[in-house]
Amino acid sequence: MKPAYHDNILACYPALLARLESVPGVKKVYEAQEMGAIGNDRAVMPIDGAVYVILDGFTPTTTASAREQTIEVGFSVILAKRNYNPNRNPYRVDGLGETYTAIARALQGYDPVDADGRALTTKPFTQRAALPIDYRDGYGLFPLRFVTAVAVVADDTP
Repeated sequence: MKPAYHDNILACYPALLARLESVPGVKKVYEAQEMGAIGNDRAVMPIDGAVYVILDGFTPTTTASAREQTIEVGFSVILAKRNYNPNRNPYRVDGLGETYTAIARALQGYDPVDADGRALTTKPFTQRAALPIDYRDGYGLFPLRFVTAVAVVADDTP
């Protein structure tokens, strides 16, 4: 049986979203489109405790053979805290530390499989350096970044 990522290198994405929905302190999981709506015009304010998941890159890593290419897939997970002011709200009061840690614990080493038990990645998720924290108009955006790997295997046809 071929791994699930054989035909879709983003096969792990729905499992990632579902995993985040179960994290204590995460109130809602959004995707890139909703993050874009929080732009500089402030038409939309984030929801306290929401996370925004953004596919942030594909990086070819190793070539096992001429027919197989490993690709690192990166995701940014951005925790939003509304009415956040680091000068007025100590980090220990608003649940920021607990939720941030719960997200990191849920994804670090996460090795997703589909309903049939097929691997969705070739390597478990690992945490990497994230974007800087951003404070805007009374809220903070606290990014984490995770990567995993998949393999692209050439078709069997000559």
